[in-house]
Amino acid sequence: MRIAVISDIHSAYAPFATALSDARAAGFDQLILLGDIFTYGIDPKACAELAAEAITKDGALLVGGNHDQLYIDMENGRTDYFDRMPEWIKQSADWTWQQLGKHWPDTLPIVQEWHSGPLFMAHANPFGYGDWTYMSGDAEMARAAEVCAQRGYRYGVFGHLHRSRHYADANAEIHVVGAVGQPRSVDDRTPHWAMIELDNEKLTLVRHNIAFDAAAHCREIRQHPAFSPSTKDKLCGFFE
Repeated sequence: MRIAVISDIHSAYAPFATALSDARAAGFDQLILLGDIFTYGIDPKACAELAAEAITKDGALLVGGNHDQLYIDMENGRTDYFDRMPEWIKQSADWTWQQLGKHWPDTLPIVQEWHSGPLFMAHANPFGYGDWTYMSGDAEMARAAEVCAQRGYRYGVFGHLHRSRHYADANAEIHVVGAVGQPRSVDDRTPHWAMIELDNEKLTLVRHNIAFDAAAHCREIRQHPAFSPSTKDKLCGFFE
């Protein structure tokens, strides 16, 4: 089984479109959009439309992330997560919410997790939907491996961290895939998607870099009238 994984798109249309095109050219049995379609970038409506097209035409599944659930909560009058955000993220999220309107969830149905055989996938971790703990250290990775094993899975694949990571112990093997829309490793700012191959219960994950003009992306953000200079600095700081 070949599973294409595109994670943490964050309203960045150009790398998302390229990732989809590359994945289609490579071929897959299942396409997983591993959460966080929105926030940070300036193309939320275009990304929503592209994701909806992938769901319709490719049978893609959108595994909900915190920056998807955020807008569902806001539309239902729940703002506790939004209220805890730093001001620059609030500014991006508030503008994104205004752009999306109230009907986008109808075309972007969310699943909380996905599994196939020995493989378990969720946006952030295996600790339960709504727990957005980052898998940033070995302690979190070891806990994730233990939880995956307790739930009967040998492999766990997650996003959310915006950095690639790998961990394996006697319990399970954990992969964290990087971001399409906002890579955050100071040593690796190349957006990418991943192809998983499951063959006789053995998992192989291959990273695919995305051709991307980061300078053009930042120019568009810096020219955007809705964001303050400090927010623009924050958003572009992950690319410049």
